[in-house]
Amino acid sequence: MPTVFEDFVAVPGVCEVTYTPPRAGASTLLVELPHGATRTADYEAARVRLTGTLPVGLEAFFYVNTDIGTPESAQWLSETLAAEGFGTLVLRCLVPRTFIDCNRVFEGSQRGAVIDGLTPAVAAYIEEPADQALLSQLHASYHALTERAYRRLCGTAGLALQLHSYAPRSVGIDRIDGEIVTALRHAYEPAVYETWPERPAVDLITADGEGTLWSSRELVGAVQAAFAAINVDARENVTYKLHPATMGYHYARAYPGQVLCVELNRGLLADPFVPFGESPISAAHVERMTRPLAVALSQALAKQTS
Repeated sequence: MPTVFEDFVAVPGVCEVTYTPPRAGASTLLVELPHGATRTADYEAARVRLTGTLPVGLEAFFYVNTDIGTPESAQWLSETLAAEGFGTLVLRCLVPRTFIDCNRVFEGSQRGAVIDGLTPAVAAYIEEPADQALLSQLHASYHALTERAYRRLCGTAGLALQLHSYAPRSVGIDRIDGEIVTALRHAYEPAVYETWPERPAVDLITADGEGTLWSSRELVGAVQAAFAAINVDARENVTYKLHPATMGYHYARAYPGQVLCVELNRGLLADPFVPFGESPISAAHVERMTRPLAVALSQALAKQTS
C-alpha cells in the first residue's frame, strides 16, 4: 500500500521534496525549510527568470541573508531518525528570499518595509510588475504544497519542525531597497559589526508577541535539555517571536502544540561563516548542532508511535 506522503513530489524551481518512509506503525516528522535556497545555483536559477533591473552586487545580500546549514541539518536529522525507524518529509524551498520570502505573508505586504526586525516579503527593488507577478506565483505554488503537507501530517496529530539559521549578530537594517548592498557592507565593517547584539546559539521561536505559546512546552523543554547536555544554551523567543507577518506563525497557530520553529546560529554551522560569499558548512558542526534536535524529536515521535 502506498504511504500517505508518496504523492508529494518536487516542484521545479519552487520546492525540493525528500520523503523517507517510516517503519510500519511509526510516526513521520515534517521538516520545512522555507529559506532552503542556500546555493549559488538557486540564486542564479531564480535571477535569470526576472526581467527587471536589480541592485549591482545583489549576490552579497543573498549570501548574508540565506539560511545556510539548514539543508545539511535536515538531511542529518532525517538520516538519524530513519535509523530509529521514523519517517521524515523534508520540504526545501528553492526560491531565494532575496526575491520573495516564502516565510512571509504575501497578500497585503509592503515592499521593502522591515517590520519588527523582519525583512519583507518582497524587497523594494523588485519593481517590474511581471517580476512581482512571477514571484507571487512561486510563493503561492510553494504554499500550495506546504499547506497540504501541514494539513496531511499535523491534521492527524503529527509534528512539524520549521528549521532556520540566522546570522551571529542582529544587524540593524531598516529597509530592503536598492541601497541594501551598500548598507550591508557598511554594517559588516569590523568596527560597526562589533556594535550589533550577539544572537544565541539556538533560539526557539515558540510564542507570539502577546506571550501565547503555540509550541509544545514538553517538546521545548526536551530540546533545551538536549542542548544543555552539550553545553549549548537554547534560548526562547530572544531574537524573534512568532509574528503574524510570517507564514510560520500561521502554521503554528493552525496546529497548536504540533509545530516547533528553531533558529540555529550560522556561526556554529559554518567553518567559517562568510557574510558575502559561500560559507563552507562543517559536517561536524552540523552533527553537533542537530543531534540535540534529533534526541528530543525522537522522544516525541516515539510517544506518538506507542
